[in-house]
Amino acid sequence: MYRKKMRGMYISKKALKKQFDPSKFSRETYLLCKLRWGESKRSWIHWVKNYHDDYYHAEVYFLEKIFRMKPYNNVNCSITWYLSWSPCAECCYEILDFLKRHVNVNIDIRVARLYFINSRSIRRGLKKLARSAQVNISVMNMKDYNDCLKIFIDGGADDDFWPGNFESEITKNCSKLSDILEGLHL
Repeated sequence: MYRKKMRGMYISKKALKKQFDPSKFSRETYLLCKLRWGESKRSWIHWVKNYHDDYYHAEVYFLEKIFRMKPYNNVNCSITWYLSWSPCAECCYEILDFLKRHVNVNIDIRVARLYFINSRSIRRGLKKLARSAQVNISVMNMKDYNDCLKIFIDGGADDDFWPGNFESEITKNCSKLSDILEGLHL
């Protein structure tokens, strides 16, 4: 019913540029993950994607098919997700349900674009997600973009990798997300 999504550690430069440019729109959602257990300095990295016709969204696929709890449940787990699109309403609630079952997990969600934020249910889902003590949600900034280059591109990329100046799109998305989370657009 679903296609295999596991792709490994590294993403292509072309996919990163296309999928995470906030001024472009794609039908796919990419999730780049950095996961750390306990006080370890080492991070495990992985990425998945979904297509518009797939059964699983990238977030749910990661939580249900990729993430595996360590046998020693009392160790904290820190997850950072770089998402090409913010979660839909259903994914917000799936993430919250997952976190209820895994109280030692925290997720830092950083998004390139905001997904259908004119939808009241999506705005509510994002707001509930942001209210969780286990979640931090924000719009990707230039440091996040550069971190993705260093972490998820095998061998990194040039300093001039990102096309043009899309910081104005980042600023707009930050403002919109802030309005949603502060309840100005319910």
